[in-house]
Amino acid sequence: MAAEMLGILGGLRLFRDLGPDALEQIAARCVVRKVPARRQLFRMGDPCEGLWVVVRGRVRVYRASRSGREQVLHDQGPGQPLAEVPLFDGGSCPAHARAEEDSELLFLPRADFELLYRSEPAIADAVIRDLGRRLRGAVRLIEKISLRDVPSRVGLTLLEFASAATGPPGPDGAARVGAAGVDRSRPFELSLTQTELAESLAATRESVARGLRTLREEGLIEQEGTRVRIPDPEALEARCWGM
Repeated sequence: MAAEMLGILGGLRLFRDLGPDALEQIAARCVVRKVPARRQLFRMGDPCEGLWVVVRGRVRVYRASRSGREQVLHDQGPGQPLAEVPLFDGGSCPAHARAEEDSELLFLPRADFELLYRSEPAIADAVIRDLGRRLRGAVRLIEKISLRDVPSRVGLTLLEFASAATGPPGPDGAARVGAAGVDRSRPFELSLTQTELAESLAATRESVARGLRTLREEGLIEQEGTRVRIPDPEALEARCWGM
């Protein structure tokens, strides 16, 4: 089991730059937890018990209004951590987290995490880098949901999907929209449903459907089911930014 744990840790995005000694220290303190789909990992306001890292599956981090409407903050997949912010600031969990599919996660208790990041700077560096990537993602999300109409929010999201499908991510882990060498006009599969798009964009499913229709009618996207092509990415980008 120790060898398997080392293999898992070494393959995770968060820990891939760590040396064997650091990985062995983490492995000695981690436990593997299997979480069925729709199971809640923690709720906003709960005390932070430790660091979670997704090995397999997908975990949604979100906030919910009193009426039950959800605002998706981000979906974490293999190699990505959960609950690292309250580990550093000592606060409670700032959002809810729920497994969206059957998932397998590593759990590192808070006391063990604090001991490790104080004694092993590379671990703290890895977590801080990921926090930076997440902060950049949060800034992009705020910009999309607060400054743009729904068709523009949808358009920006499609541009991110096109970039992610045709080129490597940037240093912050984000799709490199407009990056040199990335052909964003190639077709790609839209992996989110209209409901999931709406949840991530602070919109309703109906407004997302109208937004997609508007972009099709304006000739800015071509869509057949989940297959999407952006004939002129620069034109769509200009429309989204109001240029």
